[in-house]
Amino acid sequence: MTMKKIIYTIGVLSLLSLSINCKKDENLNKEIVGLGGDTWKQGTLDEWLYTNFTQPFNMSVKYRWDGAEYDVSKTLTPPKMEMVQPLMEMVKGVWIDPYIAESNIDFIRKYGPKNYILVGSLQYNAGGTVTLGEAEGGVKVTLFNVNNFSKTNRDVSQRVLKTIHHEFTHILNQNISYQKEFPLVTPAGYTADWNNTSLTNANNAGFISQYAQASPIEDFAEMASIMLTEGKSSYDAIVNGVVSIKLDSIPNPASPPFIIAREMPNTVAQTALRKKEQMVIAYFKSSYGIEFSRLQNRVNYGLAENAPSNLATLFGNGKKYTSISVDPNNTPGMSADFMTTWATAKTGLAAVGGAGRVLDNFVVFFYPRAGELILRVNYTNSAGSQLIANFAYKVTYDANNQLTLTYLRRDANADAVASGLVALTNYLSSSSFAVDWRYDASFLEFGRWTKVSNPNSSFFGTLGVIKY
Repeated sequence: MTMKKIIYTIGVLSLLSLSINCKKDENLNKEIVGLGGDTWKQGTLDEWLYTNFTQPFNMSVKYRWDGAEYDVSKTLTPPKMEMVQPLMEMVKGVWIDPYIAESNIDFIRKYGPKNYILVGSLQYNAGGTVTLGEAEGGVKVTLFNVNNFSKTNRDVSQRVLKTIHHEFTHILNQNISYQKEFPLVTPAGYTADWNNTSLTNANNAGFISQYAQASPIEDFAEMASIMLTEGKSSYDAIVNGVVSIKLDSIPNPASPPFIIAREMPNTVAQTALRKKEQMVIAYFKSSYGIEFSRLQNRVNYGLAENAPSNLATLFGNGKKYTSISVDPNNTPGMSADFMTTWATAKTGLAAVGGAGRVLDNFVVFFYPRAGELILRVNYTNSAGSQLIANFAYKVTYDANNQLTLTYLRRDANADAVASGLVALTNYLSSSSFAVDWRYDASFLEFGRWTKVSNPNSSFFGTLGVIKY
């Protein structure tokens, strides 16, 4: 039986040999049916992608379904065509353009991925996690969840851009590695169980996000991408808002002591985050000659231009921002009307008691007591000591989130200098204010208060968060 099989095989080979020898004149250059690749008529979208990505950057954007590009073990859906151009406009405006402005077009040509693969759905993984993006060998980036993209939704747009900057940071790290000291900042915090950690716990362990705890390389990419897409003010607010809960035992003579919870700055975690932040900044400068702060400003401005957010909904008690620090002496660009008020207040304070006090700056922030806001005036006395004066106001809002301040009370220092600061305190209580964003020539972001009664009168400052 075995011999018959061998003979049969040889016989078949002989026939094949004869067949080949008898057809020496066959045309071997003709197209093989079925192996010519996919073809389709180029439409308006394809022409736009070619003009904006392929032609200038040698970068393809693949949105038509190709099973060879995906993990066959996952259930995925194709992207909707109407989502592709708005998404890629965001990619160009908030990723490519800022890098070109701070480097050059060759930077994107050299380091940018050559292929963008778009997937309509999320990629669900074992363990309950989802994949928003993948970078493969610095050549291909896959973006998932395209069908849920909304250019007008700031949160959605920010998540997409954060994914893109995260994956591009991986590509940069594959070309030049980040500092070997980076993993040593929070070495005990890395865990494969990161998805079961809350954001609060991750922050208090010195990580900017839960996913940052997955590994040092993800930590670095999370730091860079969040710093870029949050912008300086928002990123600082995140870090400064990292707190731990301190339990205070308050004695009561009439009964046993009782316990209250109080938020306290977690200085250990904040220090770790700031150290990682400085390493990211140094890496971009030393490895690629990029000033990270300028790149950060441009990315944040590009995001604001493409997906605006309403500061009035983000500023207030218990919100993303709780304070605005205003320094008219050192920040050009305040309105002429406000600067007249500021000059009058400076002269008035210096004249109080003939003590020669110097008006430095002020902070407007929300007090934990609901509906209250504090004007904290910072000044220097004749001896050179820095002092503060606090004025409390009641805050009310109208249907347009415009706020009105009504004077309530002041502290002892404010009592002593109030007569000299009338111009400033009256300015704040004489009109309602609209709250919005302001960007300077370097695209640095500020919060701005503008008088509703006089749109040409406004002041602006650095947004922040104050915890108690």
